[in-house]
Amino acid sequence: MNLEYCKPQTLEDLLAETRAGTHLMAGGTDLLVDMRSRKKTVQRIVDIKAIPELRGIRETKSGLEIGACETFTALRESPLVAAWSPALRECADVMGCHEIRHRATLGGNICNSSPGCESGVVLSVHEAQVRIASTRGVRLVPFDTFATGVNRTCLEPDEVVLSIILPKAADSLSFYRRITRTAGMDLACWNGAALVLQPRIPAKRVVRISFGTVMPTPYRPRAAEALLSRRPLTPADMDQAYDLIIREIAPRAGSVRASPAEKKRAIRNFLDELLERLAP
Repeated sequence: MNLEYCKPQTLEDLLAETRAGTHLMAGGTDLLVDMRSRKKTVQRIVDIKAIPELRGIRETKSGLEIGACETFTALRESPLVAAWSPALRECADVMGCHEIRHRATLGGNICNSSPGCESGVVLSVHEAQVRIASTRGVRLVPFDTFATGVNRTCLEPDEVVLSIILPKAADSLSFYRRITRTAGMDLACWNGAALVLQPRIPAKRVVRISFGTVMPTPYRPRAAEALLSRRPLTPADMDQAYDLIIREIAPRAGSVRASPAEKKRAIRNFLDELLERLAP
């Protein structure tokens, strides 16, 4: 098999090289594994690591902007990430292993669009925006519509993710949890994130939660969020929220990562922790 490889140095050159049949490579932690296992047949790779516009973690008028090629190690070590989103910092801290965190990028993680995407649930509760470019221009896409299915996104063949933007969430509480296998690759068998705006004022409090591996894409239980927002909370409220969630999710019985019962138990524990964190 002939494999074409190129490494553009500018965004203009990258966009000119991006078209149908092209596989973009940043860290390569998913692409190279899929090539070795023959899950993907790849004829053309464009290496995007050298593009300056895909780097950087910075505060902007829109929020915290994270370049698509920033690694999980960079997220883990960034004071800005720690200040803006403790949940994203916690996610970066446990993602994969030490070697993977040095290679895997935030952009690659969301473009692979695995149901257990480590960062997906965090970006979902932050209602992040994905900044996408092509030779036709730049567009912003809400993260919750970016992933369209297992290993599928809304990206057109000529488009590249430039950055991910987290809107400002002042006076908030956030955390990330997951369960993982004790043997084999360190992957999320289930994960969840919460972001609570104005957590100490029950009448103004807004609760956002998201879970991975229970649906094809990160799952926001909107009815449960509405139930838990703008009111003091009790264990009975968490019971009701759990029942609403369980009726909506569809975890695969054949999953090699965790059984539906394990994932439901993880959601129950997550809601209990949320109640404990919001206690007066």
